Amino acid sequence: MKRILCVFLVLAVFFSFVACTKNQSDDTAKTTTTTTVEENPFEEFFEITWLTQNNTDFRENRWDELELEKMFNVDIQVWTQNGVVAAEMAPLFAAGDIPDFYFAPAAPRPPEGQYEEGLTRSIHIDLIKKWLPGYYEMLEAIPVGFLYNLVPGKTDEYLGITHCNIGSCQYFYDASCINLDWLEAVGYAFDESKLTPVKMTTEGYEKFNDNIFFAEGDYTFEELNDILRKFTEEDPDGNGVDDTYGMVYLNENQWTNMTQTGLFGFVQRAEYLYKDPSSGDTVPLYAFTPYRDYLQWISGNLEKGYMKRLPGEQSWIVEYSAATQNNKVGIIQANGGRYLALNSAENRTYPPQNILINTDEEARFVMGPLFRGPDGTLVDMTYDIDPYGTGNYRIQMIGAQVDDAKLERIFNILQYTTFHSDEIWTRYKSGIEGIHFKWSGEPYISAMIVTPTSELAEEYRGQLNVFGLWCYPSTIQRQIDNAEKNGYWAYMPFMHANGLFEKYAINPEKFASAAYMGYELFAKYTEINTEVKPQIDTVVKDFKTRALAGEIANYNTEWIQYIDQLYAAGLKKLIDEIYHNPEFVKYDPGEKFNLR
Repeated sequence: MKRILCVFLVLAVFFSFVACTKNQSDDTAKTTTTTTVEENPFEEFFEITWLTQNNTDFRENRWDELELEKMFNVDIQVWTQNGVVAAEMAPLFAAGDIPDFYFAPAAPRPPEGQYEEGLTRSIHIDLIKKWLPGYYEMLEAIPVGFLYNLVPGKTDEYLGITHCNIGSCQYFYDASCINLDWLEAVGYAFDESKLTPVKMTTEGYEKFNDNIFFAEGDYTFEELNDILRKFTEEDPDGNGVDDTYGMVYLNENQWTNMTQTGLFGFVQRAEYLYKDPSSGDTVPLYAFTPYRDYLQWISGNLEKGYMKRLPGEQSWIVEYSAATQNNKVGIIQANGGRYLALNSAENRTYPPQNILINTDEEARFVMGPLFRGPDGTLVDMTYDIDPYGTGNYRIQMIGAQVDDAKLERIFNILQYTTFHSDEIWTRYKSGIEGIHFKWSGEPYISAMIVTPTSELAEEYRGQLNVFGLWCYPSTIQRQIDNAEKNGYWAYMPFMHANGLFEKYAINPEKFASAAYMGYELFAKYTEINTEVKPQIDTVVKDFKTRALAGEIANYNTEWIQYIDQLYAAGLKKLIDEIYHNPEFVKYDPGEKFNLR
């Protein structure tokens, strides 16, 4: 009986399987099945010619070239000419022998000239947005980038891909620096609980970690003037000799923006334009009313001896380094970063590190925004006003022979090497970790230790950064993380971490450049400026010379006469036809203060 039951069970299972199979066959007969075949975006093969200034020692079939060729189904033919050597670029352009993708700062014609001659193609903004989205996002963050390197007469086509270095508009070149011990000696002791110590990154100089600090000071203009007086008239270094003084007056340059001009609300760059509080006009610094007060302040301190001028017999930086090295100057116009790079002989000559190295290794200094101007103002200038630029040194271009299909593939490569990830960006900019470099600490926030070329195998030698765009994202968060986690505080991480960068960075009314004016208005500006500049310069130079020599008796009266002279010399024409022209857009910082 059991045997019969087992037979029935086996048959039942068998017939059930047959029934299921029959039903599935019937269903299959009734239904059409579609199989999706994934499309290969790189199926079409391209040969791409490639030229940059880093090609000179490039080795054919190098590791980075082979990686990209395999990944993107291309043959990249890297030209060996150097894009920054005019003698090598001239014959190429004369023959119309233009690579598919190139960076040629030494090209014999500007980008618009190359395009007008039919050597290059334009790039529509829609293609950038579609095929190079990482770059498009950078433009969106600081939108004035959309105005750079446009094809003349167009608003949505570009001569190439404009360089974008976010970091260049996110740091101050200079800082105010003051001797802490001198402050204490003259009754202005600094609250040391507010000091953040530097951490030296150059081996052998760690002993200076307790000599340079960062802080935000709150000295008023009246206190600043009193400090200048006491540093000069009293004995802040305690040597019993009258040999100290408040400050060196420097002719306006990148070192003076925070310590001198910034106290009055302007900076040294001529392209910065301001809304004048008296006339309401948009004007350059030489016609900006606070410039009058600035010259009066400098003149008064020179006359009293609280400030001293350089001899003017050698370059200003040589004379300034010599004047500060003996530690007899209390307030110093300092470079905002070179105190760290002490592996450079030149950097070791700058203050305050020249004092620590050569004169007094026990001296202490605080750097940062320390003083205020007469109305409480303090500003400083970002190294670049925005991350972009014009001209051959600030653009990578595409040859006229490149159609959209090849352009897409070129952009695919650039999107990958420049915007894919931190790891890939670093790989194609700096090389392979463990071969070309190693991290000194935590990856991507610590400094790189670069392998000397002599220690590299032949296949890994040669300059890098050949296959990427000149686009550099913000590194602020990395700097802050490195400071907070590892103690590597420096001037700009301190400023950003405490919200001081945006607080003190100046935003001008307008900025005189082709991007903000447009090609036609900029050409008109150049023409008018060339015409009137000699007369204006004569008026400006005369007024400043007399001011610094103490020859102006009544600044208010003579300022009115000076402004009248400037307007008559051609400033009014510039104001009416250029500076107030609605085509000249106002300055907008975009997200430059917030990008991390």
